[in-house]
Amino acid sequence: MNKIVIGNNGLKEKNIDNNIKVNYSVSNDFIAVNNLEISCLNDTDILLDYIITSDIKINVSINLSDNVKVNLFEKYNDGILKIRNSYNLNYKSELKAQKFYDVEQIKQFDVINLNGEKASINYILKTISSNCEKYNLLINHNAKNTTSNIINNAININDGQIIFDVTGVVPKGNVECLLNQNNRIVTFNQNKCQINPNLLIDENDVAANHSAFVGKFNDEELFYLQSRGINYNDAIKLLIKGFLISNLTFDDEFMADLDLIIKKYWG
Repeated sequence: MNKIVIGNNGLKEKNIDNNIKVNYSVSNDFIAVNNLEISCLNDTDILLDYIITSDIKINVSINLSDNVKVNLFEKYNDGILKIRNSYNLNYKSELKAQKFYDVEQIKQFDVINLNGEKASINYILKTISSNCEKYNLLINHNAKNTTSNIINNAININDGQIIFDVTGVVPKGNVECLLNQNNRIVTFNQNKCQINPNLLIDENDVAANHSAFVGKFNDEELFYLQSRGINYNDAIKLLIKGFLISNLTFDDEFMADLDLIIKKYWG
């Protein structure tokens, strides 16, 4: 697997093969912005690990060539982060983007451009929010027969307050597109959380749907676990872990990290 680690001072570690090209730079503007560009030339797996302990702005561009399949794993740790991700998919390219967050604070704007016919993305975001987090996701179906499956899941705790803005766009003439949005926030406080799902579709020959849920775990799920002799606290931990790992295919190392994160918040 290709591995790229981003730290406070930029590129901290890079271990890549010939399937991708990587360019990292810092702009000379008054407010420095880190720029990371990844070009995916062949089928590959990529781990992007953000180990940030300060306030940083990052622009990330990930570009897939024709007929390329990529599994992308993104881990965001600590810090205050402002990030703009751009995912650009060409003809018959496929991207599975799996993102996990345990950060102090974040503002993120992700743009997905499905530029080639039969391009598809599976986008899965999981976060534990203990402060202010805002995610803006724009999916542009710029070609016919393109597919986007979007899952955004959050556990909201302590002083957490989270907003998901998710917009799918299909212009006239881009037929046979498929758009799925599934957004859920499980909250453990009284702060206001928002999910704003939008489908801007100017074409009839399209299949599109979205779901949005903000609330607590289902009482029936808790009752079932407690009826099997599991106490309330352990039942909550099991539900949290299941919620955070569902749909993800991270390796054993990540699962061990997730266990430590859950213990950090829930003992």
